[in-house]
Amino acid sequence: MALLNKKLNVDYIKRSINPFDFYSHELPGAPLKKHDWNDGGLCPFHADNSTGSFRVNLTTGAFKCFACGIAGSDVIAFIMALYGLQFAEALAKLADDWGLAW
Repeated sequence: MALLNKKLNVDYIKRSINPFDFYSHELPGAPLKKHDWNDGGLCPFHADNSTGSFRVNLTTGAFKCFACGIAGSDVIAFIMALYGLQFAEALAKLADDWGLAW
């Protein structure tokens, strides 16, 4: 039963956080559009000095840097990588930061 509740919480958090809004907040100044893959600006995972190599998907929340190789499938993976958090810690951070009750 605990696994089911955890799954529901993950789904709730993913449904509640729009990738466009999330990346607009996390990557201020990035030239984001409203759908699919976008230039995410400078990669926040390494000392990047040129735009274009870091991409974010505003439909799924996925991200990929073609310079340093980091990639993830959603906003939870982004928070885990950016802040060095475990899965449950990333869920709690997202829930707190976005005002989600779970």
